[in-house]
Amino acid sequence: MKTIPPTTETTVPTEKQAAIFELQHAGEFTDIENSVIVYVLRGWFGGLAGIPGAIQAGDDAWAFTTLFEHFTSLMPYPPNLRTPTQVKILAALKIKAQASQDAVDAVLGAKNNEDERMITETDAFVADLIKTL
Repeated sequence: MKTIPPTTETTVPTEKQAAIFELQHAGEFTDIENSVIVYVLRGWFGGLAGIPGAIQAGDDAWAFTTLFEHFTSLMPYPPNLRTPTQVKILAALKIKAQASQDAVDAVLGAKNNEDERMITETDAFVADLIKTL
């Protein structure tokens, strides 16, 4: 008789672990939102300054980075629970979001790292908060 291998055991996270996963997941898509706001405002202010294409570039950064953020917010957490198809979609959305942000930089003629500063600050706060739990 053929032996059937046991199924993979899963464990239910504790209430604290579940809350930490939710916080980390919120941090994950807040990082994306930090990029959204930086690039949309740069595009809009560039448009107010009369820079051709700035408003459109900012709007594209808003649209594609927000799409990436919204899809990310729907994903299971931690990331190892995501399916290969979900991971593939996330990668494609991240590439498109980054390209739209790079387009804002190109239209304005200046790279900006404000979103990276905000992301570092947010991530550090989440990590510090977890240590207090």
